Amino acid sequence: MPMDSELLARISPSHQHRLAWFEEHQGEVSRFPSEERTGLLLTGKAKGIFKPADLTYALSIRINRGSSYEDGAPIQAPGGGWRLSYYQEGADPSARDRLSGNRGLMNCIADRVPVGVLREIAPINQGSQYEVLGLAQPVTWEAGFFFLESIEPPPTPTANIVSAVLEATARAELDDTEPPVPADDYDARMRAIRQIVARQGQSAFRADVMAAYRGRCAVTGCDVPAALEAAHLLPYRGPESNTVANGLLLRADIHNLLDLQLLAFDPSTRRVVLSKQLAGTHYEALSGTSLATPGEQSQRPSQDALERAWLTFVDGEGPD
Repeated sequence: MPMDSELLARISPSHQHRLAWFEEHQGEVSRFPSEERTGLLLTGKAKGIFKPADLTYALSIRINRGSSYEDGAPIQAPGGGWRLSYYQEGADPSARDRLSGNRGLMNCIADRVPVGVLREIAPINQGSQYEVLGLAQPVTWEAGFFFLESIEPPPTPTANIVSAVLEATARAELDDTEPPVPADDYDARMRAIRQIVARQGQSAFRADVMAAYRGRCAVTGCDVPAALEAAHLLPYRGPESNTVANGLLLRADIHNLLDLQLLAFDPSTRRVVLSKQLAGTHYEALSGTSLATPGEQSQRPSQDALERAWLTFVDGEGPD
């Protein structure tokens, strides 16, 4: 088993045997698997997250075809492994802990206990089939999604699995939807400028943020309008998100780092804090920089937005 001796000492022999099945049968296709030696089920028919009654932990998750939940496909990661986002049981993230499957996966995160992963594939003779992806480690939960990474092979470590999965998924979707070839050079240039304008922000929001920050990046002081973008502290979730108090004027590369959770602002000091991934890079010089703020109190970054963004960043960084 790819688990340390301390963990093996804390989980039951029955649990060990059931996890071993996923390791031994990795890459195979199975109808509805059970552990041959005991006859115990390895997945449940009713729910995608399977927590047996005799265990504190979830034992497996099942990625179903046509599921009403937004389960992601395994995303190949550097190092040869894969990562996965998997939606919790129940639609309401605030009610996560009311359901036993979610509690079981949270226990797996807390004690670093892996789970088996099955993916439903095309049926044969109307019978469901499942590819055994192997064992995965639940790493964290955010906004209704559990994030897991394979144990064998393991991905190259990342400080923030959520950002890694989101970025990889976005790149995969972009690769799958290649835009049509431009009709001419003018069309190609127009498309490039549209992409820049879309990134810079909607006209009214961008104008308001530009005015509040007097046309200067809140971190670097850059005053080149073409290089500046109206960023959201908390992700855009409709027009109500487009308030100056939820915005910052940032140079494009700083905006990217903020969105990728490689940079954040300590809400108690309003100074720049960098991810461990940026140690030793050019950006290290920005660590500790004070966040410039507008003169009007109503336009300054919301304390609530700063604190919520900070908690997400800290969770992604993990323990020191």
